[in-house]
Amino acid sequence: MFQPIAVINKRIFKQNKGRNLVAVLAIVLTTLMFTTLFVLSQSMSKNIIEMTFKQTGYDAQASFKSITEEQADMIAAHPDVSEVGHSLVAGLAEDPRVSGRQVEVRWADESYAKHSFALPDTGRMPQNEDEIALDTMVLTRLGVPHELGETVTLQWMADFRSKELITSTFTLCGFWEANESSYASMAWVSREFADEAIESVGGPDPEAMMGIYMAQVSLYSDKNIEGSMDRILSELGLGDLEYGVNLAYSSEMNRMAVQENLPMYLGMVLVFAAGYLIIYNIFQISVTADIQFYGKLKTLGTTKKQMKKLIYVQAGRLCAIGIPIGLILGYLLGAVLVPVLISFQAGSVSASPVIFIGSALFAGLTVLVSCMRPAKLAGKVSPIEALRYSGVTRSGRGKKKRQGSASLYALAWSNLGRNRKRTVTVICSLTLGLTLMSCFYAKNASFDMEKYLEGLTIADYQIDEATNEAYMTGYDPQGDTLSGELIRLIKSIEGLESARKSIFNKEEV
Repeated sequence: MFQPIAVINKRIFKQNKGRNLVAVLAIVLTTLMFTTLFVLSQSMSKNIIEMTFKQTGYDAQASFKSITEEQADMIAAHPDVSEVGHSLVAGLAEDPRVSGRQVEVRWADESYAKHSFALPDTGRMPQNEDEIALDTMVLTRLGVPHELGETVTLQWMADFRSKELITSTFTLCGFWEANESSYASMAWVSREFADEAIESVGGPDPEAMMGIYMAQVSLYSDKNIEGSMDRILSELGLGDLEYGVNLAYSSEMNRMAVQENLPMYLGMVLVFAAGYLIIYNIFQISVTADIQFYGKLKTLGTTKKQMKKLIYVQAGRLCAIGIPIGLILGYLLGAVLVPVLISFQAGSVSASPVIFIGSALFAGLTVLVSCMRPAKLAGKVSPIEALRYSGVTRSGRGKKKRQGSASLYALAWSNLGRNRKRTVTVICSLTLGLTLMSCFYAKNASFDMEKYLEGLTIADYQIDEATNEAYMTGYDPQGDTLSGELIRLIKSIEGLESARKSIFNKEEV
């Protein structure tokens, strides 16, 4: 009685352990390369977005530079809004110890602080009038140890018009690692302190940005942010409010991410081609070696469909072993390569489910496509053809007689000509693998930091007037940060190639 296909498949799988090991290694390698490329592409997109978030100063989808607390609460109650962060500007630090860094004295809730990369990771947000929370950069410049309970003395102003300086003493209740990509640092104070500071200068002043209420809006979806915000504001009767969409969600950033990931996408095509050729060759050899066995099965009445199923079930078993191993090894390799290839920052590794799902699907598809032709060959084989099949494909030309003893080189060369299609397949698979490796090496080794910076700046260092960073008070052309003595000292530095000074857009050597 004819045994079921599953039993036959199980016995074939046990008998061909060496061949199965080679096939599993090929699947592991293919999955590893897919996973590594997915990790690099997803991590590249993630890091570009995170870099833009830190440069803009927040990671919410939209922000309001001027809004009332009641309007912000109305937006927060909308079903399409995840959360709304609130902030109130109380003043601006004018302490000479933090000169060159804008430090905004504000009250904010935890949502606003979290989405502004300014939520204390040590301690908490201020609750009492005499408490303050600062980042590590400002604490270092103020000479305050990074310890809770330390006394912080800060000079600041609440009125831009009078520019009257106020000296306040606080207790440090929280701090966090500074976001050096942002133009400003936050000095969080309590709501009570902020309200009293605003009242002391006669209330909010929109022109001076003092007492302005701000909000950041996080939506449930990142798709069509501008359209969603317009609809939400229209439904709430707040259509006249002005808002800004985070630059990280702009179409320019999407194009930049695609451009950076283009080598990864091309690499996936090469991986698919190389993996296809390797796995196809393995299954082709497997079918050829067992061609007489398949002929006997045909004699016993096995149908063409059952023969194909036999090949596909074997491939499925091999995938069940090779793909999980390849996913793990590929992710680990990608985690190692991310900091190397993403050199513009620390390089965080993405753990998106897309990596594992996409890699598994691509690897499975590669194996499936690779099995189609061998399965077709096994399905259409006849018993008579199977008995006569030798795997040799020579042209009709007669054999050339050789004189003398046969050498290993001659035997090897002759063996390559026994099955020319298989030889071409192996050569192509090896070539594609080397091409892929060369592409990644070239991408990493060809990056020249000097050429990259030439398009961004004309010098290695730039020293600015301190008020150039004061976005609220504005640039002061009469500032004395860059004194003549300082410039002379800079020009006297050993190893300095050249120094240029720009005054009112006029360059002076």
